[in-house]
Amino acid sequence: MLRRSTYFLLAVGLLSGPGMAQERVLIQGGTLVDVRDGTLRPNTTVVVEGDRIASVSSDGGQVAAEGVVIDARGKYILPGYIDLHVHYRDWAAELYLNHGVTTAVDLGAPHEWIKAQREGIERGTVPGPRLFISTNNLDGPPDAEDYYARGFVEFVDGPEEALRAMQRYVGEGVNAVKVYDGLSIPSLRVVVREAEEANIPVIGHFLDVRTAIDVGVHGVEHLNSIFSALLDAPEQAEALQGLRPGFLPREASFMDASRMGGIVQSMVDAGLYLNPTLRVGGGLGAQRHREMGLHYEDFELLMNNWGLRYVPLRWKLANLKEYQEMALWHWADLTQEEQELFHRGYENARRLVKAFVDAGGKLYAGTDSASMSVPGLALHQELDLIVDCGVSPLQALQAATIHPAELMRMEDRLGTIEVGKAGDVVVLDANPLEDIRNTRRIHRVISRGRVLDGEYTADFKNPMPKNDWEGSSHFFPSPRIRWATPEAFEEGDQEASLTVHGTGFIPYSFVRLNGEKLETEFVSERELRAEVPPELLETGTYAVTVENPDFGWGSNLARGAGDIAHLGIRGPISNEFLVLVKPRGGSTIYPHPREQTR
Repeated sequence: MLRRSTYFLLAVGLLSGPGMAQERVLIQGGTLVDVRDGTLRPNTTVVVEGDRIASVSSDGGQVAAEGVVIDARGKYILPGYIDLHVHYRDWAAELYLNHGVTTAVDLGAPHEWIKAQREGIERGTVPGPRLFISTNNLDGPPDAEDYYARGFVEFVDGPEEALRAMQRYVGEGVNAVKVYDGLSIPSLRVVVREAEEANIPVIGHFLDVRTAIDVGVHGVEHLNSIFSALLDAPEQAEALQGLRPGFLPREASFMDASRMGGIVQSMVDAGLYLNPTLRVGGGLGAQRHREMGLHYEDFELLMNNWGLRYVPLRWKLANLKEYQEMALWHWADLTQEEQELFHRGYENARRLVKAFVDAGGKLYAGTDSASMSVPGLALHQELDLIVDCGVSPLQALQAATIHPAELMRMEDRLGTIEVGKAGDVVVLDANPLEDIRNTRRIHRVISRGRVLDGEYTADFKNPMPKNDWEGSSHFFPSPRIRWATPEAFEEGDQEASLTVHGTGFIPYSFVRLNGEKLETEFVSERELRAEVPPELLETGTYAVTVENPDFGWGSNLARGAGDIAHLGIRGPISNEFLVLVKPRGGSTIYPHPREQTR
């Protein structure tokens, strides 16, 4: 695999502006892989002029060797890979390009910043892969007082607001619409109607995939909504009775397989594209990821390549730790029964993906990077996992080439090696149809008509850095106290306990009173209970805090609460909540008013 990215050539692009493509590139004598049907065309020469493929010939004829010549004899020629679900970072450009990801579709970043990145890349003033962007993530109004939306989430309350939002986004030229599962069905219908008129896809999260089928969306993210439709609720309820409080197995573990064929066929009949995101499955496949050595692969790239020292260390550590995370829990702390539930969920995911493809469904590959995976590399890992479901290497390749091009309405520009299409080409040292891991064996990447040298530059800098905090990990939330009860204790109380309510709590959270660690019980992601020893209860006013140990610094999501974006830079220690310790024999102490209204 190429080890480093071409900062020098990117810098040339920065200096030359829009005319950054090399004049002519000849890729001679390789075997062209036709991703439409898997046909191999040996002794092919591909000529790229500017940012377009000028000719493709397989007759062995001679082409004037003018320009940059790549000897591709014994090698394989493919279109550049497309990652159709990224959360773009300002440091990610070289990682995408060096792994052959010449096109990325951002589905969630600060909106003005990602628009500026797209414009800068198009003009040659910012390095990076060909970049497409979505709307802000359209969601319904929050259903809880302590819900905090990420900066790229936009609340839409009803069809009229949906129409105004769509008119604004279509007017500014977004390439896709991203929706969340809180959007009402009437609002969703308006979104789909307006998107159809603008010829852009609607992609998103849904509580139940049948909603996506009914309203006519185009792409479904993750497998959650399908498993919701296939949930065996009685089996789930029975299993939950025997599990410890706070452990919530995924719905994938309780699939009614008898209904799978019907749901899958309905998806295929509706023309829904599916992104399974197996690499970031919320812990479902964590053990399989380790068995396949994906964590070693990440470590080798992130820690042993000095050229990548500009990637934030806290992000590297958080990414590696996620291989041990199963939702909110560490794998080693799960009981055998709990581990088995995750095993079962992942096996159901494999069965579901295979059934969808066998029924004629079209997958598209998206990695969610850099939320929980390494930009660029994660796409190859996703293809590995798709094949691990029993899908053929060709069908996996289609998920990273022709299918995302179709879904994005870009099939006239991207997805195959054909005359007139974009000058994005990957040359491999081995045949990916024989082994999907050969997608990593990159000999050359041509992006926008430029031949990259595959190097990473240790002082790489994006000329337009991201304008918000740097999230690092999906499962390491920053704790926040909303309130605690009681608000006061009596001095020397022998049976004092404290209940803390908030967000971002995990099974390893603990409560401190005046800096002293308390014995803490994890109730849920929103509630902790702690015992207060009498020796700590001296008259005064004291701070209560919650701490999440072994923290990766920064967070993307505290499930059920979203991001606490307005708090700015966040860490493992919560805000303070002050409680009183009153002298003995005073007036009655009552619960916090919030407790009385529950």
